[in-house]
Amino acid sequence: MDASWHQPDEPLPSRLEGLRGWIEGEWQHCDDLLRREVDVHGTRVLLIWLRGLVDLARIEEGVLQPLETLSRRPSDIRQIGSVLHTVHIRSIGLRYELNTAVSDGQVVLYADGSKVALVLDISDPPARAVEKAENEPTIEGPQEAFIEHLELNIALLRKRIRSPRLKVESMRIGVYSKTTVCIAYIEGIAKPTLVDEARQRLRKISIDGVNDINKLRELIGDAPYTLFPTTEETERPDRVTGSLLQGRIAIMLDGAPTSLMVPAQFINFLASAEDYYMNYTLTLFIRILRHIAYWSSLMLPSLYVALLSYNQDLIPTPLLVSVEAQHRGIPFPTTLEALVMMCVFEALREAGTRLPKAVGQSVSIVGTLIVGDAAVRAGLVSPGMGIVVAGTGIASFSLPAYGFVNSSRIIQFAFVIIAGIFGLVGIVVLGLVLVTHLVSLRSFGVPYMAPIAPFTWSDMKDTFIRVPWFATRRRPEQLEPIDRVSNRSPAPRVPKKSPYGEGQP
Repeated sequence: MDASWHQPDEPLPSRLEGLRGWIEGEWQHCDDLLRREVDVHGTRVLLIWLRGLVDLARIEEGVLQPLETLSRRPSDIRQIGSVLHTVHIRSIGLRYELNTAVSDGQVVLYADGSKVALVLDISDPPARAVEKAENEPTIEGPQEAFIEHLELNIALLRKRIRSPRLKVESMRIGVYSKTTVCIAYIEGIAKPTLVDEARQRLRKISIDGVNDINKLRELIGDAPYTLFPTTEETERPDRVTGSLLQGRIAIMLDGAPTSLMVPAQFINFLASAEDYYMNYTLTLFIRILRHIAYWSSLMLPSLYVALLSYNQDLIPTPLLVSVEAQHRGIPFPTTLEALVMMCVFEALREAGTRLPKAVGQSVSIVGTLIVGDAAVRAGLVSPGMGIVVAGTGIASFSLPAYGFVNSSRIIQFAFVIIAGIFGLVGIVVLGLVLVTHLVSLRSFGVPYMAPIAPFTWSDMKDTFIRVPWFATRRRPEQLEPIDRVSNRSPAPRVPKKSPYGEGQP
């Protein structure tokens, strides 16, 4: 293991030869490390950078050409820095700081005999342009999405919250990756103890490298063995902006095109970004439909199995006769039939996800139709079971949070198995266990099922329904924001009927 990582306070060599020898040993077998030595009136100056992470034109115009303008030997390295044409220059004096600066894609300038080096921020790392949100598309509203460049992601937030109260605190995580992680919150709204809790959890991370937001989520999340996500993930800057204004915290990772939002609550995963870009009367119907779809995706196959296997007396006689006729000749029991069909459906959905986009959707849709129709014609499954499994899949597709959908995909298998063994009694017992588990969860100290349990009437304005903006006066009480009032606008005026008739003043 590299000794430099365990000696962070070791100063830079005082001579150019010592620095060059240390660099050659430290960055051995790194062919992309470039060095250029320049003589400035007898003072040797060494430039160090990595190929592909730096704008070469800016090195030529902002560093090399200004050095040629010096008319005499510089007295110290600060005099060299005064003539450079760069936006930001800072000094470092430790070896690990030089390693970090070079790894970040910055240029390090060192003058012979100096105790410090200059870091020139002229990096130009490879990054894609801002594009539309792929996983959270909306018809209305902004279409921008985060990318893998942390500074640009922060700029997307600054574009929407133009206030110095928006605080962004950065830290490095990972012994080798030295990945930049930042916490974003609005001072005066976010609860200070919530911000401190996020800082402490991030500082306790000691790992070789963090290169994905999921690894960070598993390291800081509550209840690590639960199937339900205790942190909310999004690729939309507008959703992060709305969460910050409520008093929540955003955690962003360099190299990740998504952001984490904490605390996370069950109700957040059933709300879509588009709910806030349409009239509140339309949102009422869509949200209720989304809640019905979620619980249907969990319970529908298990209820079908339980009613056919154990509780046939609860089915109306004409419907029971029709369903039993469909199952005549099926060689498998109802439970096994449901499990096989669900596994086939999940396999087709997974295949459609992993294949290229041009053919992935065709495979998932056409494959489901062909396989389902062939299984029914061959007498392996009943038409009713095919309808139930297809309805379950459609219900799960209506949920906006992909990570939340994955948890329901696993839980529905448990409900089917328990329904095949104990019938409706097993479904009720497992449902009580599930609800008890959800109520016991917390995310950064906030109850997972709030504002339903514990019940908070003032926070119900944005759960099953969304009240109009002029009626949304206060921020969520469960987040305990410092400034609880979010809307101080006067209520809209209701026009009175004119006593002179329609169209008269």
